[in-house]
Amino acid sequence: MRFISCASYYGTGSSAITDFVSEFNNVYSFTNEEFRFIQDPDGISDLEFNLVECFNRHNSGHSLKRYKRLVDFYCGNFLGKKYSIFFGEKWKEYSYQYIHELTDFTFPGWWQYDLYDKGFFFYFRKRILNKILHMTIWRNDVDRQINTMKKEITYCSHPSEEKFLKSTRKYIESLFSSVIPDGKDIMMVDQLLPPMNLKRYLRYFNNNIKVVVVDRDPRDVFILDKYVWKDGILPNEVETFCKWYVYTREHRKKENLDTNEIKFIQFEDMIYQYDLTIKKLINWLGLDEKNHIKKKKIFKPSVSINNTQMWKKYLEASEEVKIIEKRLTEYLYDYDKTNFI
Repeated sequence: MRFISCASYYGTGSSAITDFVSEFNNVYSFTNEEFRFIQDPDGISDLEFNLVECFNRHNSGHSLKRYKRLVDFYCGNFLGKKYSIFFGEKWKEYSYQYIHELTDFTFPGWWQYDLYDKGFFFYFRKRILNKILHMTIWRNDVDRQINTMKKEITYCSHPSEEKFLKSTRKYIESLFSSVIPDGKDIMMVDQLLPPMNLKRYLRYFNNNIKVVVVDRDPRDVFILDKYVWKDGILPNEVETFCKWYVYTREHRKKENLDTNEIKFIQFEDMIYQYDLTIKKLINWLGLDEKNHIKKKKIFKPSVSINNTQMWKKYLEASEEVKIIEKRLTEYLYDYDKTNFI
């Protein structure tokens, strides 16, 4: 099994790649859900940092509990099943096996961050109970503490880098192998890895993943978020937006995004330079033209073009667009080079 994944910066058009790759009959497109458990806070990368790179008797074991908590969150509940919809019971089963494999031993015990994780009320309830007891029946026993954490378990773990990577590769491979249908040899998974620091994340795979990093003209990103989606995720003040845009792309000045495992694609090229761009992608991804049986049936350049040059439709943003063009010149898409078919 091989993996293809998209990495983007929010609103930059990664679905163009997932839709395009889904047109090949040997590719299993694993929905438009974003599977971020490797890169998110408390995810696998954080786990490696705490267990392997920055071992600490408290932080390391606690990071396993935090990952277990993330696993449970991604299981979902009666309001929404999240990952359980796609993996069924395998998500929790394989994740718990992974945690167990990384755990050296456990014992009944706790420390202050177990209280912190339980929230403000639980933490101060314990403090208040202890204070009341020290003022009354424990007046002469100042070091005594009430134990409200009798069911808490402490995890102890300090694997080598080799063991951590071996367990992680096995976990990821087993998880996705459990859902890929017969006759499919490529799994398309969106947002499995982030666009930056990819050398770190590629180590979690058995040299069997290719990552397409997708970006988009900043004028459209700004207009779409502020005037169309209106979800408030990105800065709506244009000067701050420009700072954010550079802040999230600066890594490209140091990282090579044109390797055997990583390819940078401009969203607009998938529309205005379609033939040239998909030819490059097909060759780099190792796909076969004969398997491209749904060409332009899922990713439709003639439709997606309506989501480009959005700033021309929102004249009220003209002054903001001018600022973006001045501050982010190097990131603007060159429409003069294009020929849309």
